[in-house]
Amino acid sequence: MQELLTRIRRLGFVVVLGVCIIIYIGLGIVYMQQGPKQKELEDQVRKTMAVVNKPLPSMEELQAKYDAVNAALAPMETPEALEVIVDIAEDSGIDVNPESGKFHITAPGKPGEKKLGEGTYYVLSFENVRAQSDFDTVMDFISDIDAGKTLETMILRRVNLEWVQVSLPEEEALRRAEFRAVIQAVADMMEDNVLVGIPNPASFEEGLATNEMIVFPDAITTAEEKGYTGTGIPLDGYVLYEHDRITADNTSDYQTVTYIDQPITEYYYTCEADGTVRQFDGPDVESATEYFGSEEAVFEVVARLAIDLYSKPGKG
Repeated sequence: MQELLTRIRRLGFVVVLGVCIIIYIGLGIVYMQQGPKQKELEDQVRKTMAVVNKPLPSMEELQAKYDAVNAALAPMETPEALEVIVDIAEDSGIDVNPESGKFHITAPGKPGEKKLGEGTYYVLSFENVRAQSDFDTVMDFISDIDAGKTLETMILRRVNLEWVQVSLPEEEALRRAEFRAVIQAVADMMEDNVLVGIPNPASFEEGLATNEMIVFPDAITTAEEKGYTGTGIPLDGYVLYEHDRITADNTSDYQTVTYIDQPITEYYYTCEADGTVRQFDGPDVESATEYFGSEEAVFEVVARLAIDLYSKPGKG
């Protein structure tokens, strides 16, 4: 009997101890959960106080904002609205000269009325605004109207985009063709001579461009530096016209190779060590005009937009 009571006491002690541990753990969990909640509550209170403590705008500021809204919604005559859209296009970089054919806008009809909520507005609709240029320029034009950057009451209702190929003038086509030929000739020469870089290129930093392909792009590197070990007299340099090529397989011999079909080009060129070619209209790179673009075909984006201009009816 005594032994049974002893076991019961021990069991009771274990039970009480277990209950105490459970309560302790529970209190710890509650405390740990309250920490983040308390911090979250403090953050909310701080944010609320920041809003509450923010000074209210003065009557003058409220009046100025009210006047600005009314001014933006003031009726705009059709010629003025047309001028605004043309100015946005021109500021975006689109050629708005009628002779270019890159921009066209048709005068809208009479303003229509549209009820929004409890208000009535005049809507001046431009149904077919056409803008053509490179992608970035057209996107700048669209973004200005869509974001209301220039005129907040102007709404972009519809836009369609398409790519068109641009016909190049004959002179521009010839310029690009020559540029492509020089670029390709330099690449072919470097590959044919196993060049990672051109040793002594006629670079832009030197300040002079040349149109003589018998000395372009490198007229300085000697035959010995190219690896020649024979008794002949090969020409120095890595050039595009009548280049004396020396191969690693037979350094005592050379072959004359031409990579471009004309010794003198119309335009002037510089070349970097990595083969990058630049084109100019004269030898002095500081005063000459540099040309860009060698693509045979040029594509532009044509955007057709529908634009609505909202205004409030004037009080008679």
